Amino acid sequence: MGYARGTVSASAENAGIPTAEFRAEHRHLMAHVDRIRLAGGEVRDLPPGERAALVTEVLDFLRGTLLPHAEWEEQVLYTAVGELLGDARATAAMTRDHVAIGRMIEALGETDLADIARLQELLYGLHALIGTHFRKEEDLQLPAFDAAPPEVTARVLERMDALAGHGHSDDR
Repeated sequence: MGYARGTVSASAENAGIPTAEFRAEHRHLMAHVDRIRLAGGEVRDLPPGERAALVTEVLDFLRGTLLPHAEWEEQVLYTAVGELLGDARATAAMTRDHVAIGRMIEALGETDLADIARLQELLYGLHALIGTHFRKEEDLQLPAFDAAPPEVTARVLERMDALAGHGHSDDR
């Protein structure tokens, strides 16, 4: 999963804005998040072994891709938006979403695979919460960053590049 600038191609509609590649990354992630919703509908009809494999697949994505993305957001994007707005608390609600998502991931990992209702509740809930979180970022956080003075965005984009080599991979 790439978080560095240039690792995910930006669409023509977002070309030229500082967060173009971040938005492209969200589109890539949402394809996987949409798979979580589909998994919610599938778990009830799967035999136990296939159900376990499906839940494992979802957890692997959530733990191996989504949570590192959330950590990266907090280290880079939210810090930048907080600086731009003059208050580090400006992104507190977004960080709170990450906490809620993390707790739901933990709950999914601890749920008895025979408890179909709970599995569905968590899968559908994760899909809704992650989707809403991404929308808030796209509609509220990213525009604030895009509107920042060029010297500020340049400094943050350099920080993004530096962090890309520390703990983030291009695995998808």
